[in-house]
Amino acid sequence: MADFREQKTSGVSASPESGTGAAMSYFQSLFRTRDADLYGWSQLHTYPSGVELFRQNDPANQIYFIERGIIKVSCTTAGGEEVIIGLRRRNCLLGVTQVIFDNVYSVTATTLTRCSMRCIAAKEFMGQLTTDIALSVELNRMLSREIRRNLEKIVTLGCMSATERLRHFLRELVFEEDQDELRKKGKLELPLRSYELAEIVAVTPQHLCRVLKNPELRGHLKQSKRMLTINDPLVFMHEDSFKS
Repeated sequence: MADFREQKTSGVSASPESGTGAAMSYFQSLFRTRDADLYGWSQLHTYPSGVELFRQNDPANQIYFIERGIIKVSCTTAGGEEVIIGLRRRNCLLGVTQVIFDNVYSVTATTLTRCSMRCIAAKEFMGQLTTDIALSVELNRMLSREIRRNLEKIVTLGCMSATERLRHFLRELVFEEDQDELRKKGKLELPLRSYELAEIVAVTPQHLCRVLKNPELRGHLKQSKRMLTINDPLVFMHEDSFKS
């Protein structure tokens, strides 16, 4: 097992967009070096946008590793209102905290973009976590990065306008899609309700309507009750495509 761990930590570099640095190498090398089935992980599966992976209060029997894509994590309040807890992106484990602490999913996870993921049974993962030091270290790194992202989100709210936050989010969405396919289609449709987009950008639905009327955005975005349509999405790949 020691020889395998040495292989898993060498020769892997992170995507500049991922922001995860060298800590990401554990799972990258695991899936590239050996057959993931040998360690309990499934083969890579691709899910379209709008797929519900698990629901709040379901038994937490699987953990997902996101190789590409964005997952919407939400919960339903006692009054029946859905609240977005956050977004989970590439190189993150999904469902791990529920498996460790509750054995029940406390949130609902839905694919926001097309996602490529692997999964592992909760029991198998917990068995590895108690015997594989490298996996335990990587999990601590992931949880630490999540704390850092939450802090960065607070800072972003204080230094970026609503329009800038929206552009940044749109760029993330477009980045997770196949660029050649986007060129052919000329648009990107995502199952994102208007109030959900407002939650993500951290504005009221009323203010979001005003932001979407910005002449620089109006020709590229169409928000209906249940669908966000991005026309000519590749324009959002570059942060300097619009003038503030």
